[in-house]
Amino acid sequence: MRSPILATLLFCTTLATHAQSISGNLNERTSRSALGYGNVDIYRGDELIASVLTDRDGNFNVRLDTGAYRCVVHYDGFESETKMVHVRADEKVDFSVKEDARKPRRERSEAMGSGIARAHDKPTGRSTFATPVSKVYLDMDMPSPGEPATGFFAADPRRVVEKEVGYGVLTAGEVNDFAKWTLWQDIAENTLGALKDLWAIAPTGRYTLDLQTQRGLPIADAVVRLKRKDGTVLFSARTDNTGKAELWSTLDAKAEKPGGRLMMDVEYQGRTTRIDQVMPFEQAVNHLVLDAPCGPSDNVDVAFVVDATGSMQDELNFLTAEMNDIIFRSKRISDQLNFRFANVFYRDIGSEEEYTTRSMDFSRVLSASVNFISDQAAEGGGDTPEAVEVALDSAINHLSWSADARARIILLILDAGPHITPEIQQKMQRLTRQAADKGIRIIPITASGTDKATEYLMRTLALGTNGTYTFLTNHSGVGNDHIEPTTDHYDVESLNDLLVRVLKSYTYMPGCDQRIPELELGYPDSLVVDPLTAQRTDTTASGPINESTGLPTDSVSIRWSYYPNPTTGIVHITADVDIPELYVTDLSGKLLQLVKGVKADLPMRIDLSAYATGIYLIRYPYGKAWLSGKVVLQRS
Repeated sequence: MRSPILATLLFCTTLATHAQSISGNLNERTSRSALGYGNVDIYRGDELIASVLTDRDGNFNVRLDTGAYRCVVHYDGFESETKMVHVRADEKVDFSVKEDARKPRRERSEAMGSGIARAHDKPTGRSTFATPVSKVYLDMDMPSPGEPATGFFAADPRRVVEKEVGYGVLTAGEVNDFAKWTLWQDIAENTLGALKDLWAIAPTGRYTLDLQTQRGLPIADAVVRLKRKDGTVLFSARTDNTGKAELWSTLDAKAEKPGGRLMMDVEYQGRTTRIDQVMPFEQAVNHLVLDAPCGPSDNVDVAFVVDATGSMQDELNFLTAEMNDIIFRSKRISDQLNFRFANVFYRDIGSEEEYTTRSMDFSRVLSASVNFISDQAAEGGGDTPEAVEVALDSAINHLSWSADARARIILLILDAGPHITPEIQQKMQRLTRQAADKGIRIIPITASGTDKATEYLMRTLALGTNGTYTFLTNHSGVGNDHIEPTTDHYDVESLNDLLVRVLKSYTYMPGCDQRIPELELGYPDSLVVDPLTAQRTDTTASGPINESTGLPTDSVSIRWSYYPNPTTGIVHITADVDIPELYVTDLSGKLLQLVKGVKADLPMRIDLSAYATGIYLIRYPYGKAWLSGKVVLQRS
């Protein structure tokens, strides 16, 4: 727990730095309907110094120093508006924008049920982002031939449940295979081994680099190449916002790992540094410190790549409604972050499809991306495989990704993999390499209908690009049945909260003054207690079961604490029960240290001083869930 003195100093420093603000509301000029999730950009001269989104009700607030600023608002389909504001105290500035006559009116399809409508399509003055009711079907078992249809396939209206489309409805889980690397190696070789041969792809020979400045700050977007001694490049990647790059000696499931020692070339700001005799991850994380100035890029590119075949419609309705709040909450970690958004919708290759891919290149205006998504409908398909490789090629190689960025992210939303042919197998390997080379992290979000073959492929895409695997679950009651992932532990949470957490973990960085933004992720920061909450009665012999942990409700309570927090490196951990394995990860869940044999009431010491300034998690698996605590590593 932060000391009261430190907390007071940080609070006072924040007030001293930005003691004033500009706040206001963005609305449509005629109806005064709120324009939620509009862009508000603040310039000092020609320099963009802050950028925020309006909330669902069109409100915004930006804390600023005293001075004169140019405030510009943007909303898709409306004329931009600019006002000069002299900030002397807390200034109030409202914007009422009118429809852009140069752009054709785009009618919204109520049949989509997307939960998004523009103000000028609602002359009654309803809120810009409505939440229509969508029909959700339960009991989702596919009927066998000759059997009567039930659940999703039934014509019986009594089987239909209506739910209001809005954010926070879909439930999801995450399996980050970087977090439990030995477990992934085991299940990929055994449980999922046949699928490795099916797709002919398997990230093998992992090498990790941790790159920092001399002041212990992470260096993002440096190019790292894993090479043989003869100079042959085996893999190329870029460091992420925590300063780490993940590289592989091979992606080919049929190839053998290269023998002998390998080396790395690290290219940053026009300078190349060589690391000889690099160590594979099983032996150590490779570290490099550069004499480089602080100054991470504020650019964040997010591309949505979406399966738009008919089987996706139910979940797409909700996903569209989720997107606004996910981006809004993620961007709140810093007014300086420059988010851009792109979209690639895809179906399959065939004469009966209206299109194979339909794209919108990057735009800073979130409402333009949202409106593009709202105009799409899920239909077509037929057979299970879709044109995933065509869509990824379009996103990775044909969108205008930022030349420098702290994060480039693809959110790949789908329920089926590509067709399996030798050409597509090779293309998936090539696309994984290209994404990693450009620093693009792929986060698959698998929907109902996903099979084990697709799960394996998506997890390898995440591993190959330094991403993570996420999946929808049955807990929301939306969509068809969702398979359980092949793993031991995962938490169920709302998709909204999960993606906000992931995006924040991929985009936050400490400032040059070593200050770390408050991410509001809800992790405890000194004391972790077993969260026995919702209970149900199990009819088996095991008796009452805790739903969140999967263990009997009379199980022993776990309490463990750690200090100091923040720390400059050393952390002491004490638990009141034996903990067989304690995991130390970065905020994205990537394993850094595994501490075994924590004994009850005996302090255990771990050392984080080799890692960059940032937020780290201390995690313990308990039943089906994880207990997690947050520790801040901060240099003086």
